[in-house]
Amino acid sequence: MKKRIVFIVMLLSIVSSQIAIADTGVVNTTSLRVRQKPSLLSNITGYLLKNEKITTLGKSGDFYIINHGGTTGYIGSSYVNLVKSTPVKTEKYGQITATTLNVRSGAGSNYPLTGSIKLGSKVTILGTLNGFYKIIYNGKTSYISTLYVKVISSTSTPTATATVTPAVIPPAKPTGVGNIIASDFLNVRKTASLDNKATIIGSLKPNQMIDIYGTQDNFYKIKYSGQWGYIYKPYVSMVNETSSSPSYIANGQQPTTTATGNNIVTYANTFLGTPYLWGGATPATLSATGKYISGGFDCSGFVLYVYKHYGITLPRTTMDQINVGTPIDIDNLKNGDLVFFTTNTSSPSEVSHIGIYIGNNKFIHCPKPGDVVKISELTGYYKDNFVIGKRVIK
Repeated sequence: MKKRIVFIVMLLSIVSSQIAIADTGVVNTTSLRVRQKPSLLSNITGYLLKNEKITTLGKSGDFYIINHGGTTGYIGSSYVNLVKSTPVKTEKYGQITATTLNVRSGAGSNYPLTGSIKLGSKVTILGTLNGFYKIIYNGKTSYISTLYVKVISSTSTPTATATVTPAVIPPAKPTGVGNIIASDFLNVRKTASLDNKATIIGSLKPNQMIDIYGTQDNFYKIKYSGQWGYIYKPYVSMVNETSSSPSYIANGQQPTTTATGNNIVTYANTFLGTPYLWGGATPATLSATGKYISGGFDCSGFVLYVYKHYGITLPRTTMDQINVGTPIDIDNLKNGDLVFFTTNTSSPSEVSHIGIYIGNNKFIHCPKPGDVVKISELTGYYKDNFVIGKRVIK
């Protein structure tokens, strides 16, 4: 019954996204955060300046839905002064920006591939769910990542160029992860230039983690709101660089490491009590009296740090970490296996949490703001929301 209700709510949210009341408004705060989802805990995808004009595409709780940088974003409704309301149809079209974009059967990177769409192809966007656009592909409802789609004018005419190709070329992969160390917001530029005339497409906040896709002159290349951007190197500290670290093999096995599941568990346990820090991927620093100074982990940052200690490089985020390793069901978990869960009530079908299995039906993890690295039973709530286990080492 619970799954049926969730499915109905998801279906209604997709349908209702097609027709909305468009409200024109003006930002009334100095810097308004644009979030990936309608939650204060959701990732920040950009910022709006005071007096900047916006047009909403609807409302979700206390958040207005907007189009920001070609993707759907959410802003706090209390920070916007509305001007007027007019009915508008929000159906739109998108143009593929990846060389070849994977098409999936569901709104998530763990769903099966059903084909691919070539660079420059245009598609009709029917809705947005969990960072994916809903489209019709080969006569069936399908999903594509919003990161590789540029939203174009609703007056454009989509072309029927979406065809299945025999080989799928994966999108560009990050070469590392950077931590923003600027004292204030760091501008994301459209070009690798400090010229005053250079276009600013957004900004990143201090201590925010960001995937790095390469370098150009004195800038790092990143993906921002579905488009390429550049950030100034002096204000970025590299957390890890995959180009100089062991990479994971397709089936998740890394024969070059001497680590065992018991090694992973023993090392992970040394961080028990470390405070949660959104975007954190380093141990906490304490004063001589034991007072917290800085640092900490979020769930994926904790797993990343533990495995990196043994020379094993994992992707930065939970949604990417689930794509590595060998699938393991809940009854066959071994020490050191990764365990994944759906804990985000606003997106019940999205994998949003990760931990490390430590045996005896228990796992170690760093669950949420205000909490710490701790051990939990794989029963009750966590068993009900368990998705899959992944084995990354032998």
